[in-house]
Amino acid sequence: MSEEHQISESSVAVAEDVHAGHHTAEPFDDHFDPRDIDAFSEEDTEAGAAIGKMLTIFFFYTVLVMALSTAVTYYWISLE
Repeated sequence: MSEEHQISESSVAVAEDVHAGHHTAEPFDDHFDPRDIDAFSEEDTEAGAAIGKMLTIFFFYTVLVMALSTAVTYYWISLE
């Protein structure tokens, strides 16, 4: 093996320690009341709908401005 591909014994020991140190997750303690979670969900749904509407409006605005710019540019070029 060439020197650049050799792995030191300490590197192997560290890697084994990392894998041996794996533990399972602790149980989740729910800090929120189920009614609060339902309220959060409703608010998130409302916010998502509002963001969707805003994105739709911005998209149509962009298309309108692009079409207007194209029409004005075509008109200016045709004047020559």
